[in-house]
Amino acid sequence: MDVTNIVALLASLMTIPYILLYALYDYQGLLPAIAALSPQIVLYAITPCFHRLGPCAAAIYFSSMWLAFGVLCCFLFGSASGLPLFFLTGAAATMLIFGAERFLLSVLVAVLALVAFLCVEVFFKTPALAAADPALIEILFFITVPFAFLLIVTTVYFAFEEASQAEVALEKEYRFSEKLLENMLPRAVAARLRHGDTSMIADQICSATILFADIVDFTPRAAKWPPQELVTFLGRVFCCFDDLAAGHGLEKIKTIGDAYMVAGGLPEPCADHAERMALMALDMVERCRQISVEYGEPVDVRIGLESGPVVAGVISSSKLLYDVWGDTVNTAARMESHGVAGRIQVGDQFKSMLEDRFEFELRGEIEVKGKGAMRVWFLKGRKP
Repeated sequence: MDVTNIVALLASLMTIPYILLYALYDYQGLLPAIAALSPQIVLYAITPCFHRLGPCAAAIYFSSMWLAFGVLCCFLFGSASGLPLFFLTGAAATMLIFGAERFLLSVLVAVLALVAFLCVEVFFKTPALAAADPALIEILFFITVPFAFLLIVTTVYFAFEEASQAEVALEKEYRFSEKLLENMLPRAVAARLRHGDTSMIADQICSATILFADIVDFTPRAAKWPPQELVTFLGRVFCCFDDLAAGHGLEKIKTIGDAYMVAGGLPEPCADHAERMALMALDMVERCRQISVEYGEPVDVRIGLESGPVVAGVISSSKLLYDVWGDTVNTAARMESHGVAGRIQVGDQFKSMLEDRFEFELRGEIEVKGKGAMRVWFLKGRKP
């Protein structure tokens, strides 16, 4: 609930005991005060209705009523009644009522409250009502002080409540930004950027494995499928690949259209990156077979692998991107683009690292753009 509404409701309710006191103490003599101050109950209560007029209309309305009735009360009963205390408690609540974004407006109201308090103390020392005898003034004082303390406690409570909510929102936003950063970048790289260890991330990786995968016949599907169905299909396939990458301890680098890129052995080195990538590639082929059954049509993937040295780093200062470069990356991309649907094509370097644990089938020499004639292999699976 809006703080302005709560403070206005309290002010409206606190008016009732005063009106009852005046009526019971001396109805005839205090009738002018009853007639003049009773409208507070309604005028404070309708404060929430002014929210529709603008972001600070209700706060301005309530502050105006509070200052006007405060001066009127002090005029009728004098400064010794304790009623001027409401100027001080109200001034303390102005920042909450108007909000930090309207700091100057809250300061203006607080200054007006201070001026009103000083003027009342100077000019309204004696009550204007003849029926306001010393006994009544003393009763008013002992009623006003607890109410003033109640307003102070309420103000402090909501100040702490707003600070607590702001802290929770800030923590939630921080966790979201951290999660977003770790989704964009590998966790180790995100930690280096977060802690400011370096302003540039650029690592020379002596041995890594790169995988490129491409969904076969994706362009014809894109031409005939509705956009939502197409995006759902891509999401289904890539979510499977993401799970496999995470399960094998590999790093997803990026997707480009229907192409998927994964790296092993970076940003943190691991000795068995080639084996992990081989197992992931085999699992990708199997998952695509399962998806083919779901969709009732072939969903084949063309995969290329290669191992070797690479350079990895973060580029761009606005939209951060962790990427990998080098001849190994280019070769892996060529293994995929010159590959065969449903098969995993690899180069000599990758094959030599795993030939004692995995079975390979020689495809022969193929002409690769930018590389010339290359001997390539198909990864078939683990050796028995």
